[in-house]
Amino acid sequence: MNTSNMVWIVVVAVAVIALIAVLAMMANKKKKERNRDQAAELREKAAEKATDVQRREAEAKETEAKAAAARAEADRKAAEAQRLEAEAQQRAGVAAEHRAEHQEHLHKADKLDPDVKAAAPTTGAATHEHTTGHDTRHDAGTSSHETHGTTETQHTGSGPVTPEGESLGGDTRQVETEHPDSGGAHRA
Repeated sequence: MNTSNMVWIVVVAVAVIALIAVLAMMANKKKKERNRDQAAELREKAAEKATDVQRREAEAKETEAKAAAARAEADRKAAEAQRLEAEAQQRAGVAAEHRAEHQEHLHKADKLDPDVKAAAPTTGAATHEHTTGHDTRHDAGTSSHETHGTTETQHTGSGPVTPEGESLGGDTRQVETEHPDSGGAHRA
């Protein structure tokens, strides 16, 4: 083989190697550029998601704060309910004491009053015996019988009274009075 052929083979080989190197560098450059573009795109998506993630975290914190406020309000209302229940029990106890004292005063007054033969109960059904011996039952309230005497109904307490003289609540006492024609007393 001659030298000039050899030189041409070496020159062609070097040219081919250089061409392959140039193509490889260009391909590598394009690959790097594609990778840069993909990385930029991924960063852009991550930035968009970061905003969404921050918004969602803020919403979660806001919801957590609302839940804490609702728990605090529920605790405050429970404490207020307990306070009101205790106050209601205390007031009911005071009212019961006053009611007992009131009943005691009425009982003492009935014992001292010569015109009162029997005190009418203040609650429940009241039993009144007439001079004829009949037993008549009435709901709590007042009753008036006009058979042989005059019955005076005395209203005590704070209960309202109808125009007919019937009590809508409160205490009543029946007082016996003499009727001029009957010659005797009547108890209602």
